Order: sequence, then structure tokens, then C-alpha cells
Amino acid sequence: MLKIGSCTVLFNPDRDVISNVETYKDLVDVCVVVDNSEKKNEVSKYFEEESSYIYIDMHGNQGIAAALNAGIEYLHSKNMDMALTMDQDSLFPTSDYLAIYQLIEKYKDEYSLIGLDVNRVDQSQEIVLVPYWITSGNFVNISDFYLAGKMNESLFIDYVDFDLGYRFKKAHLKIGYLSGYCITHTIGNPISIHVLNKTFYALNHSPIRYYYRYRNAYYLYHYVDKEFFKKEYRREMFGSLIKMFIFEKKRNEKIKMIKKGLSDAKKRRLGKFNA
Repeated sequence: MLKIGSCTVLFNPDRDVISNVETYKDLVDVCVVVDNSEKKNEVSKYFEEESSYIYIDMHGNQGIAAALNAGIEYLHSKNMDMALTMDQDSLFPTSDYLAIYQLIEKYKDEYSLIGLDVNRVDQSQEIVLVPYWITSGNFVNISDFYLAGKMNESLFIDYVDFDLGYRFKKAHLKIGYLSGYCITHTIGNPISIHVLNKTFYALNHSPIRYYYRYRNAYYLYHYVDKEFFKKEYRREMFGSLIKMFIFEKKRNEKIKMIKKGLSDAKKRRLGKFNA
């Protein structure tokens, strides 16, 4: 029987995070929360003091990659087979867990990372092969995770999941998602755009997130693998940028941070943002 532990990264969590984590806490053998907050708040203290959780304090924001590496390392030390990685604001489909678990058992020898779909359900096929998948809602084979190489901490936050997909590909490991089951998850602070009876979204990230997104997209495309990262790089440089210009606020701040990100990428200067 598979032993599964969860790993959730906290960053200045609000009260809703407690109920989010409780949607899957009792489904796993070990529930780890890794705190990336600059200062502990009451929610951080709740997880630290509640005995049903394993609380790991990163003593400040060390980035999503470092936090996930720390959480998975703990699960590895407890001989877990798989790690369920979750963002703090994601809701897990608790009532579907048995069916999800059965599919993970079915595909665990073929796929090294099995994710859930995001905000949608498509019953046309059980599992869909993909080159990468978002971090939240993933069941990761821990042995294969170490075979591919841990998450790239120098990226800090954005594109960590795409880089992991690249590492899995290089190690000849497969990634898929279960299209019939989904997490509820919000990316950025989206603005809905209605044009010709169609709806599009501008992600509306903060200026610092635009710094990381553009820095890491440029770096991975130009210095790691142009073919693998081409789709996301083009989406960032064209589609996302145009929507930011037209629909989002604080454009001057965001443009400034994008330029800084691109400049640092060209110098191959990664890690945590340093003004």
C-alpha cells in the first residue's frame, strides 16, 4: 500500500488556509507544512502548535523551491512513497480521494508525477501525458524526484514547476494529470476580459512576481533549453505582456520590475530578488 505524505508551503497565511489544508490532512499518512513567512502570524502558530501537523520553519522567505525541497526531504526521511504538493490557497477534492488514490495506484509505475486538473473536469480520458504541470495538486514519486534532481532553488519561485518538468524529461520520467478530478486554485489576482463572447484573463501579478516570471522565463529559454521552454516563454513575452499593458494597474512599477528581471537573467543573476 502506498504511503503518501503531503507538503504545503505557507506564506503569510490567512485563516482560510487552515480549512484548505484540512481538506486533505486526514487523507495522508504525514501532513507537513513548511512556513516561508517573514514573520509568524496566528495561522503559522496554529500549525506549529497543532500536533497533527509537522511544522517546518524556513525562518523567512527562502522561495517555493527551497520550501518544497525541505518538505519532501522530511517525507523522504519518513519513508513515504509519494508527496502530495499543495499551495496554501488550493482546495483538494476530498470526496474524490478514493477514486484518485485508485488511479494513482494504477499509474504509479508508468508516471513519476501525477497531478490533478485545475478548476475543470474532463471525463474523456483518465490520464493525460504532459511535459510539465503546476506544483499544486501533484502526487510526486519521491525516489524519482531525487533521481531527476531536486527543485531548482536559484529560480526562487516562478517557473520552478516547468523546470522540474524539464528535469523529469531529461531523466526519462513521465508526467501526467488526472483529467477527471481537479483542485480549486487561483493563479495570480486575475482580471477577467470579455471580448466577442469569449473570456480571457490577465494574471495581474504583483510587480515582484513579474520580476521572477520574466527573469526565469528568459533564463530557462535562452540558457537551458529553447525548445522545451518555448511555449511558456512566448506566452510570457507576448500574450501576458500585452494583457498587462492594456488591463492591469501599476503598469509602470510592473514594467520596471520586468526590465530588472530581464537584465538579471541576461547576467545569469538568479536567487532572491536583490534591489
